Amino acid sequence: MSKAIDDNENKAYERLIKRFPLRPIRDDEQNNSAAEICDMLLDRHDVLLQAERDYLEILSDLVTKYESRWDSDVPEMSPRELVQYLMEQNGLAQKDLVPEFGSASRISEFLKGERRLSLEQAKRVAERFSLNIASLIEKTR
Repeated sequence: MSKAIDDNENKAYERLIKRFPLRPIRDDEQNNSAAEICDMLLDRHDVLLQAERDYLEILSDLVTKYESRWDSDVPEMSPRELVQYLMEQNGLAQKDLVPEFGSASRISEFLKGERRLSLEQAKRVAERFSLNIASLIEKTR
């Protein structure tokens, strides 16, 4: 590698470090700033210098680590609780989910806890709300 390439790499890395030092992310404001930089770098992904790629890799790891803190804070919901929550958040009535459940009576039975989601219903509900289907499958205890 030539000295000119080394200098360009070092200058690019130093600019990024000055903008956002690679340290643990401690709050939402830092996380938002880091995510903006990641987005900016991802937009230029095809032309990044190796030093910029390295910085992006480490910064995205820091963002992921910070955001993973929230995963453990989210209480686990049953599929029924999750569907009820999504209905409430989206202002939906039971009739609005007929396409996913097949009939109003199936929705009612599910929401009362009298019936589980079929695999096909779980797929349709997951698709409607952009969920991972695993969140809608009853866990056996």
